[in-house]
Amino acid sequence: MSPTPISARTPPPRPDRNSVPFSWYVTCGMPVYATLAKVRFDRVFTDFDAIVEAFGRGEPRARELFGPDLRYDGPGWTGISYSHVNCLGAPLIFPEDSEVAVRPIHHSLDEGIAAFDRTTDWAQTGMIPFYLDLWARLKQAFPDRTLPFRGCGLEGPITTAWELRGHDFFTDTCDDPGKYHEYMTRVTRSIVDYSCFLRRVNGEPERAKEMSMCDDISAMISPARWPECVLPFQDEYFALQTDGPRHAHIEGFVPAHLPHLDTLGLAMFDPSVSPRLRATDLRDRCSVPFWWRLNAMQLRDFTTGQIRQYVFAGVADGASGVFLNTFRDTLSAEAVTKVHVFMQAARDVAARLQDGCPRERLRD
Repeated sequence: MSPTPISARTPPPRPDRNSVPFSWYVTCGMPVYATLAKVRFDRVFTDFDAIVEAFGRGEPRARELFGPDLRYDGPGWTGISYSHVNCLGAPLIFPEDSEVAVRPIHHSLDEGIAAFDRTTDWAQTGMIPFYLDLWARLKQAFPDRTLPFRGCGLEGPITTAWELRGHDFFTDTCDDPGKYHEYMTRVTRSIVDYSCFLRRVNGEPERAKEMSMCDDISAMISPARWPECVLPFQDEYFALQTDGPRHAHIEGFVPAHLPHLDTLGLAMFDPSVSPRLRATDLRDRCSVPFWWRLNAMQLRDFTTGQIRQYVFAGVADGASGVFLNTFRDTLSAEAVTKVHVFMQAARDVAARLQDGCPRERLRD
């Protein structure tokens, strides 16, 4: 049981980078609402009353601070990336006022391979029954809103394998390549099966029109080893779920990783927090359209002038869009001002491009 070689697949549809119109966005969701409502953060992962209070008090306050142009999310529990592995037996940990954590459970490749021989009823395992019930209660509490079943997430193949194996995962590729490939194939197909379950819950086709993947740990694999250890499983992740566009978020990339994005056939890429990448690296070393993110650390450290320059320079250097996610640490008066500076810079870029300004002239 091994993935179909990438070379044997029909290439997925992908736009020419130069044809992608510029766009931008800023997100705001439950972490911000909880902070503004003074609701302890860990409670909005599991506590119905905390979720209702955080949304009811925090969302209006967020709109006062940031205005109408953000993508406002909720109501719902704060998203958990580890629900898939939780269904496989990995316990979720909810530290006070913090993000969710997870513990590995497969102590060897043999143990992990054998574990996937068991059929998983996703609706009856892990915390999914709890969240299905919480979802039903939230839909009753907010009957005027459309609330899809979200927040019980999954990761890409390499990150999922690391979650299940722990740091021993990084020697698996060398210790026993054959078992590594067998294990990774089973991991990938388990992710796909779980992802199909989520679409069924939401009344969506099991085969999606397009597909996104978050796989940060794959950046920790040497670019030279990607054709053997990464690409077959990421390609399988997409190919088993969609014939449409592929999108990926992977942070921590270095320039030598970038040509692999063309092999994967991505329609859009988010390098997220990748300090060793410049926008010109993405422009020159692959043909994939890419987003240019202003991350929370940059928002904290940059002056307003640097933020404006970052937006203009990123688009001048090839980015198809820019975005910013607000979070718990972006709510000081200074941070809110910087968010508005970011949005105005994005609006100004859009206006100049609409007026016919060449991208390279945006630096002027």
